[in-house]
Amino acid sequence: MTKKLIRKLLLVFIIIFSIVFLLTHYDKNEYSRDNLEAYVQKMCRLYKISGLSAAIIDGTKEYYINYGNDNGKAIDENSFFELGSTTKAFTGLAIMQLEKEGKLKLTDSVSDYLPWFKPTYKKSICDITIEDLLCHTSGIPVWTITTIPVGTESDDNLLTKTIQNIKDVKLKSKPGTHYEYATINFDILALILEEVTGKKYEDFVTAKILNPLNMKSSFFRTNDECTEKLVQGYKTLFLGAHPYNAPSYYGNTAAGYLVTSTSDLMKWLKFWGKNASSSSNTLDLVPTVLNHDVSKSDNYFAGWYIHDDFIAHGGNNPNFCSQVIISRKKNQEVSVLSNMAGASATMIADGIYRILLGETVRIGLQIDFQALVDALSIIFILLLIYFVLLFWDKKTTKSNIVRITFSVVYILAALILPFVFHYPYSAMYVWLPFTVIIAIAFAAVIAVFELCRIGKRLRK
Repeated sequence: MTKKLIRKLLLVFIIIFSIVFLLTHYDKNEYSRDNLEAYVQKMCRLYKISGLSAAIIDGTKEYYINYGNDNGKAIDENSFFELGSTTKAFTGLAIMQLEKEGKLKLTDSVSDYLPWFKPTYKKSICDITIEDLLCHTSGIPVWTITTIPVGTESDDNLLTKTIQNIKDVKLKSKPGTHYEYATINFDILALILEEVTGKKYEDFVTAKILNPLNMKSSFFRTNDECTEKLVQGYKTLFLGAHPYNAPSYYGNTAAGYLVTSTSDLMKWLKFWGKNASSSSNTLDLVPTVLNHDVSKSDNYFAGWYIHDDFIAHGGNNPNFCSQVIISRKKNQEVSVLSNMAGASATMIADGIYRILLGETVRIGLQIDFQALVDALSIIFILLLIYFVLLFWDKKTTKSNIVRITFSVVYILAALILPFVFHYPYSAMYVWLPFTVIIAIAFAAVIAVFELCRIGKRLRK
């Protein structure tokens, strides 16, 4: 078989691959209340989810929809998933409780509690307020998530070390002026909470929020052993779901590592829902949170995106994702937990919520960012093979210059760009599909191989 024929077959395969990829992420059917469970099942198949649980409140009805299994055991409303960034609403509520008790003020500066924390904006030290952290208007850039160290609760002062890693960070904007979602904002809030209360963050939230709400099955993942209680998490590899046990980030507990089930989240939905009963309990802070002025923070405050009709928040960890949507005008709420990295929980929860509102939902084309990056990485690998074969027998000066140029540029880019964009390969390995790392490594091997091959030819 000639190289020319192989190249043609590669191009044909890439085209067929792209078409099949699109078709396997498309559904033309329509869904309503009558076939809501069929909608969830179809979405799970499109996203290649192995396990999902949804808690739904629709007027006076409360029920669950579960899908898949974990090591032969059916997923149900008592299965444990990592909540991801939806954890931030619990952290936000804890801070609001401390304010209600007079132990801090939202206008307080971070430096009032952490005097060594001295971020700068345009070379001047800035004061970030607690409210700035709650609104993601601190100016701290989103890439700071890659500075969070791996470690468990047994590592001394890991939460403090997490914040010390960015103690003199250059802010992207002046505090209080611009919204930018930076997960580490809520880790700073956790450290302030510990300074104020003298207790560990997870112990305080468990005692003051989880237990009073009777969410007694929920817990925080503070070490690698905790994963034994969870369903298996996954992320994408070559179009499939690949089991993945993500490392522990104890310093990021307050921003993404509450472990819960939909049976416990049902209680959380009721607490925030329209028909929540009023109480003199210190946890009755819902009106305070929901009525906060969010006009300057992209509708964000205390772990919620707050809109006139609903509140919502999603979470995305390296091998889990979640979404909570709660109506402010009707007694309709939904929470979805998925054991697949990406946006599957967000998209499925959105569809369920729209159906609860009376809409007829058509799925259409559903491509998750993780799945798209995975597919593009595969195409990238195939194109590399194509161009290697294209230039294989070419020995002209022009072809050598082209190959040397592209090889050198790629190697330099692979070495420099992760530092320029503050996204090291260690973070890529954890957060992106494994296929991305394979594609980058494959391209590096090809680049080095081409340089060696051309160098050997020129020496003859």
